[in-house]
Amino acid sequence: MLKMLRLLGQVKSGRLVSDEDYVRMAYLVLLRRKIDSVGLRAWRDVIAAGRFNQQNVINTILVSDEYLSRFGIDLLSIQHRSRQEWIRTVPHFDRILDIGGSSPTLREGSLIELGYPHRPSRLDILDRPPDQQYWGKPQYDQSVPVQFDWGEVSYFHGSGERVADVVALQDRRYDCVFMGQAIEHIYPEALPDMLDWIRAHLAPGGRLVFDTPNRLLTKIQCPGSLIDPDHKREYTPDEMEQVMTAAGFRVTKKTGMVHLPKQAVSGQYDPREFAEGALLSDDVDACYIFAFEAEPR
Repeated sequence: MLKMLRLLGQVKSGRLVSDEDYVRMAYLVLLRRKIDSVGLRAWRDVIAAGRFNQQNVINTILVSDEYLSRFGIDLLSIQHRSRQEWIRTVPHFDRILDIGGSSPTLREGSLIELGYPHRPSRLDILDRPPDQQYWGKPQYDQSVPVQFDWGEVSYFHGSGERVADVVALQDRRYDCVFMGQAIEHIYPEALPDMLDWIRAHLAPGGRLVFDTPNRLLTKIQCPGSLIDPDHKREYTPDEMEQVMTAAGFRVTKKTGMVHLPKQAVSGQYDPREFAEGALLSDDVDACYIFAFEAEPR
């Protein structure tokens, strides 16, 4: 099974098979059976509509009732639980800018939705225009600030790469700039300017806090591609620390999520280890996700 999964990643990057053959192979590798006629028709419709995405095939299978009932491993849920555990360790900040932090359903945004236990007096959220947001168009109005009993949430629209162009943010200072699973969506060539802006807009003692997939582990799962087609780059912890240092930050805390030490050593993908690993670990190089807290030097 592990050899086939590695082959799946190689085929995925090399385009050596058709989209339909890719689906057939995914069923054989992940569900250990041939695809049924109903499933095949459904995927053919997706392919014909031009909406086919290879990583989405894997994600769809991994959260399917069949996969969960047979193998009992919900990879996406495990990752989410680990992030919920981590966010509870993040300190209280009174003024926060969350880049990429829109929620499709919750006005308070994805930081609060994830389980951040504190409440800022001001939470600004910068995300793409509503009809371009990653998780879908929000089901509420983002054009005006919303007052809660703990503070105000305001939405601003634009790209993280071009935060310096969002006029309304230029005079604001923050105790924390937060990026939850967002930095990997930023073009690497645009990241230095964005980090310069963040450093300049942090109040004294302010921090940049973010989490991101660990390429040391994601390359084992997807050796020929990134784990999400919208990702621009997935970093190793060392690579990311170098980026932070070059941008004038000092990393003050590192946290690993979903500890996968066996895969880190063997280099072989095994989804069963996700159910065995600790949700949080200091061994960041052997974790599927890592988080940094950093402050300007």
